[in-house]
Amino acid sequence: MLGDFIQINVFSPGDHDSLLTSVLQNLSEIEVLVNLDDSNSEICRVLMVEGDDSFEMAKPVAEVLELALDASVMSDGYFEPFREESRNLDLRSLIRGYMVDQAVGLLTAKNPKLIGMVHLAEGIRFFNCPKKSIHVRMSSSNVEKELGLFKNAVSTTEDRGNLYDHESSTLYLHPLRHRVGDHHTVSAIADRCADANVLTKVGLYAPKETIQACVAELDAQIVIFDQKGEIVEIFEESKAYSFDQGNISYSSYDDSNRGS
Repeated sequence: MLGDFIQINVFSPGDHDSLLTSVLQNLSEIEVLVNLDDSNSEICRVLMVEGDDSFEMAKPVAEVLELALDASVMSDGYFEPFREESRNLDLRSLIRGYMVDQAVGLLTAKNPKLIGMVHLAEGIRFFNCPKKSIHVRMSSSNVEKELGLFKNAVSTTEDRGNLYDHESSTLYLHPLRHRVGDHHTVSAIADRCADANVLTKVGLYAPKETIQACVAELDAQIVIFDQKGEIVEIFEESKAYSFDQGNISYSSYDDSNRGS
């Protein structure tokens, strides 16, 4: 989906094949509308329109463009969804996150108690999971960092060694901000996958004041690791995490573990 594999894991017992088939069919219909690699898709036609003429567009296209505009304003332009020379890479990231969010919405609308997760490219979103964590692989294949989540969605950049590959889900468009190096990994945690995907770019490029403002607005979190897997920066509201500084471990799996 959108040039990558989408993974849907359902942890609830029972046969969910028909539900998954229905959800994938719905996602395929949305993909046709928001696929930036198809010049005939509705979103590409909208992006090519010049002038001030108003016109109707499908709901997914309108929602994606509204999210993109809001993210650009929120980040003071450090998230750049409409930059043509970048082949709209920021917009691609947001669209992938939007597709994950749509998948979760479709699944839980059919079965509100369903437990599982959806993964597409750099973004993952859990639903109805009481405890959530992922392992972030650093630049060395032998280094992993467990990241506990206090929100449902997480997005993680790749280290720079992969970022010159056009197949990569993350590319550097600006000079990296101060204190972020070539092999740092930025992980963002938020309610929605689209927001988490946006925040990884903000964490790479934006100044600290902008990052903190974005994190506060979305009640989110940005964690930055160095290539050894050590946490070097955290941006968040003070209540959002429980962090063992001595052991450089991270463990805010649910509200009962949140620090003060």
